[in-house]
Amino acid sequence: MFDTSEQIENQLLAGEDSRAEFKELRLTDRGVHAPNAESVAGEMVAFANADGGTLFLGVRDGGAPGGIPPARLDAVERWFVNIATENCDPPIRPIVRKHVLLAKGERKHLILGEIPRGLYVHRTTGGRYYQRIGSSKRDLAPAELARLFQQRGREYVFDEQAVLAAGVSDLNQHRLEAFFGRSPTIPWLDLLRNTRVTVRDEHGADHPTVAGLLAFAAEPTDFLPSCFIEAACYAGLELSSDHLTHVERLAGPASDQIDAATAFVARFMQQAGPTAGKGAYDIDVVDEAIVNAVSHRDYAISGSKIRLFLFADRLELYSPGKLPNTLTLDDMPYRTFTRNQLLVSFLSRLRSKRTGQVFLESRGEGVRKILRHGDAHSGRKSEYRLFGDELRLRLWARQNS
Repeated sequence: MFDTSEQIENQLLAGEDSRAEFKELRLTDRGVHAPNAESVAGEMVAFANADGGTLFLGVRDGGAPGGIPPARLDAVERWFVNIATENCDPPIRPIVRKHVLLAKGERKHLILGEIPRGLYVHRTTGGRYYQRIGSSKRDLAPAELARLFQQRGREYVFDEQAVLAAGVSDLNQHRLEAFFGRSPTIPWLDLLRNTRVTVRDEHGADHPTVAGLLAFAAEPTDFLPSCFIEAACYAGLELSSDHLTHVERLAGPASDQIDAATAFVARFMQQAGPTAGKGAYDIDVVDEAIVNAVSHRDYAISGSKIRLFLFADRLELYSPGKLPNTLTLDDMPYRTFTRNQLLVSFLSRLRSKRTGQVFLESRGEGVRKILRHGDAHSGRKSEYRLFGDELRLRLWARQNS
């Protein structure tokens, strides 16, 4: 948006407008004292809910570059990115650039935070919906907010969001060829765009979508740090480090995570405790549960991962995200819901290395199968429960006599 010194200087002279906001920073030994996080989040949300824009950090309201001390640039950048991640809902992924200007013979260091037009409607974690109008942010009236949701309704799908830090080269060509074939009938880039593995930004550059990375990147966590499964085995009945016998971080593409998590349970269920052992769990049920967790977790919740705990008497699987729309715990076995439609479409064609079968058969029977077969195998009632922004499944181990 502002790629050259001339463009930046011209904007500073012109002042704030619908695509530019100036922010002077007050720094203390402890970090950025002003402006506060909610205020900056409001500016980000306002740009994202409009057509995008850039925050100029280290610039006074009138356009004079006050600058940022060079030694504090990295700390300011972390502060800015943290606000975009933690104070905006859903999180915003800004493009952050550092720039040096000459002002009255002095070098002034600035940070430019570019906020792309949102693929969905954003708000601050304080609950405010803003939109950029001219040179200021404005609260959206209910009717305006309804229209914005309607306009971006098709785009309100997190797994179709472009991951701007990643490029086409970050996708694994071998995985793509195994999925689409080695010689597609149209150019590769057109194929990736048509299937929404990638999308183009406003400058024409191609970036993988969230689902594209999860399905086809060698290591999605390079760009989506919390998109992995943490698996742990405990010899006792409680979540205690005293009883922890093994822990693994299961990363890689979504399909590999599913296979690895299922293998983890198959491997360690004999070590969990004296009452559980070989055959403690129906592995097909475990596999179905993990597929559901990976398919339907809320990937927009930053910093949250899927957690799998294996205890002496039970398995617990925690998946980030509340139930979508009007779905309830009681009607989960009887209604279908798909939070990540694009990822689900990929998993319905990707095959497990463990079974050779596709991960999802799109029959909407997953939850019903998990509960019915889990109950039959253990003789105890399996259950889903909500704890804040996490959905927990508990499967009981079959007890050895």
